[in-house]
Amino acid sequence: MAKPQANVNPVVLRRGIGIGSGNAESDDDFLFDCFVQYPPVEACSRLTSPAMVVSGRTGAGKTAILRHIESTAEYTAVIDPFEMSMSYVSNSDALRFLEAIGADLDLLFQVLWKHVLCLEFIRLRWGIESTEKSQSIFARLVEQFSRDERKSKAISYLRQWQGRFWITMDQNIKEITEAVEKKLHAEVGGEIDKFKAGGQYDKRMSREKKTEIVARTRKIISSEQLSELHGVIDMLSISDGDGMKAFYIMIDRLDEKWVDDTVRFRMIKALMESLRSFRKIRNLKVLVALRADVLERVVQETADISFQREKFEDFTVKLIWSKGDLRRLVDSRLNILFKRRYTGSSVYFDDVFPPSMAGKSSFDWMIERTLMRPRDIIAFVNEAIDASDGLASVTVTTLRKAEVEFARKRKDALIQEWKSAFPTLDIILNFVTSRNKHSIELIELIDRVDDFCLSICSSAIQGKDPIHTLCSAYIEGKERDKIRIAQESLAVLYRTGAIGLKLTAQDRFNYAHLDQPLISAQLIGIDARVRLHSMLHAAFNLQERS
Repeated sequence: MAKPQANVNPVVLRRGIGIGSGNAESDDDFLFDCFVQYPPVEACSRLTSPAMVVSGRTGAGKTAILRHIESTAEYTAVIDPFEMSMSYVSNSDALRFLEAIGADLDLLFQVLWKHVLCLEFIRLRWGIESTEKSQSIFARLVEQFSRDERKSKAISYLRQWQGRFWITMDQNIKEITEAVEKKLHAEVGGEIDKFKAGGQYDKRMSREKKTEIVARTRKIISSEQLSELHGVIDMLSISDGDGMKAFYIMIDRLDEKWVDDTVRFRMIKALMESLRSFRKIRNLKVLVALRADVLERVVQETADISFQREKFEDFTVKLIWSKGDLRRLVDSRLNILFKRRYTGSSVYFDDVFPPSMAGKSSFDWMIERTLMRPRDIIAFVNEAIDASDGLASVTVTTLRKAEVEFARKRKDALIQEWKSAFPTLDIILNFVTSRNKHSIELIELIDRVDDFCLSICSSAIQGKDPIHTLCSAYIEGKERDKIRIAQESLAVLYRTGAIGLKLTAQDRFNYAHLDQPLISAQLIGIDARVRLHSMLHAAFNLQERS
């Protein structure tokens, strides 16, 4: 893209004008006019692509892709988990009792997801909005498949819903859950009532009693209903004679508090395990936006050897931005911003920002202080504009000023982003920066381990935290290896993007957002070097002074 000469379009920078928001839900002013087409967008849009899970860090553009597809595709449906009444499931006394005594509810959760997705596709595919249309579509499916004995169970399943394909998702989930509850009460109602009465009845039960009840209820929460739903998916894959029509069902906001954490991660796991079945329906694309740290927490919480990252990586698209893509994003947003406010020629980054910073182009200098994602660079540009209030352009001085505020906010955002998986991340950051240097060797941390573990163990945490577990063992005398504690802490910081690691003298520094996303703690030797990411330097008063 050819750039005009600097300042051909005189502008005045004002606090608060900005180039939009890093949050796609509140970015309508810029999102659609400045949308950048890059490889993950094509993977998410193309029906033949295996991509179903849109994975990335906070601010990488997951929701932006879903909103783009929703605005450009003809047939789309968005499932909002807040409208699914999953809290009805988590609050069910019968299901809470089974969970407490060790019953596996994963099959039930898979049934709920597959049921919701099947009915949502039927509604979307045939435009069902009434009981009459619902019954008409069921009759059509029966006519097509009634001679196929293998589809008899699937037809029986759909018969239960033949007049209700159009009802809301929360009604669907309540009805399925109520049916399961009714059967459970008929089987072990007395035990459920004792559990409801309190007194930690489940803790006082013998292991034999728990095993007996789990066995008795297994036929209620069994794989039979899943088998019926697989048959329904097969029917829908055969009856899709719509030529090139493409249907998209999208699920977002799974990282929010849509259901109690006691079941949220198991529900997400069940969704992940359900997705692959829907690949059979060739004109349907199910897309799930899932934050990388939430996926990490799902793996931690479910602790199931059968649920591993490798199993779902083949249908996951990871959002990775190049410097060129991010430059196009910033240029297009600056251009739109100033064209709306002023008449005249186009205005781009080079027209507004200084040509260089610390011996590098200003854009390269700013990009080095991001995790290569839209939210970061948008936020940095906005801070620079705010710091240059009343000026015609951003100066070196105002950009330095913007760096301090940007770094402070990025540090807070990083801690919040990973709070679910690593709730003591702020303490780990203080541990690594305690030498007041942005680059150190692992060996320099060893004499700080005692104080570090005391700080970790004195913090109040919720949920599982691997570093808290390790430090507790150290304080209790069960773990005496200080090097291991430093290694595990650095592995966490690397995973979150807070640091780079140089494992040997011959290596370069690696960063999770540019290189491999995980480095095993065992690979971090005593001579490994640690470098705080440039994004955080100013947050710890370690930025360049020149």
